[in-house]
Amino acid sequence: MYNHLLFDADGTLFDFKAAERHALEALFHELDIAGTDRMRTLYSEVNHAIWLEFEQGKISLGSLKTERFRRFFDALHLGHDPLQTSIRYLDFLSRSDHLLPGAIEVLTTLKQRGYRLSLITNGISRVQRGRLAATKTLSFFDHLVISEEIGSQKPDPAFFSALFSITNMDRYAQRHALVIGDSLTSDIKGGLDAQLDTCWYNPDKIPVDPQMKPTYEISRLEELLDLLPDEPVTS
Repeated sequence: MYNHLLFDADGTLFDFKAAERHALEALFHELDIAGTDRMRTLYSEVNHAIWLEFEQGKISLGSLKTERFRRFFDALHLGHDPLQTSIRYLDFLSRSDHLLPGAIEVLTTLKQRGYRLSLITNGISRVQRGRLAATKTLSFFDHLVISEEIGSQKPDPAFFSALFSITNMDRYAQRHALVIGDSLTSDIKGGLDAQLDTCWYNPDKIPVDPQMKPTYEISRLEELLDLLPDEPVTS
């Protein structure tokens, strides 16, 4: 089985929807914008689309930070500065302490069982490191692999090459590693392309793409505790 668990961050451990909602509310208040449900939905749609572009290598992370607000403001015919808005939004987002149900309990139990845990994320460095501090989860992880810090993103093979180097995983060790994430297009595809076993966290029970079938599928994080043995395999 496994001894090294590779956790995605947003949507897997961190409650990104809650974090985004709170960061937007703080931002709207600071900009004196009367935020509406339509605005929140529009921003989420713009943000989701641009992160997919980032996964596909169509836009850099640096450009993503401001471009999402340029598109958002253009759609609403607002004249705010996308660069300054991005800086403040990332400040608010980095303070988020929102975790998904079961995250702390699962991390605690797996760490106590002796599993090696690494965080693998396409997120922005200061945001992810800020949230690890805010949620008091940094100590669970042996390694942090953050796309902005290594210059590549999931599912790009370069991300996984960097992951293997940072975590000192040779081909034998890779056989005992498991990618755990909520995104079929980044976590699962990247893991499959790197010939790693994968576990799709699918709380909404979306039908799986037959071309991208994970090794396992769970709808609650706590299911990992039943899936994984009480002791990790020895290398």
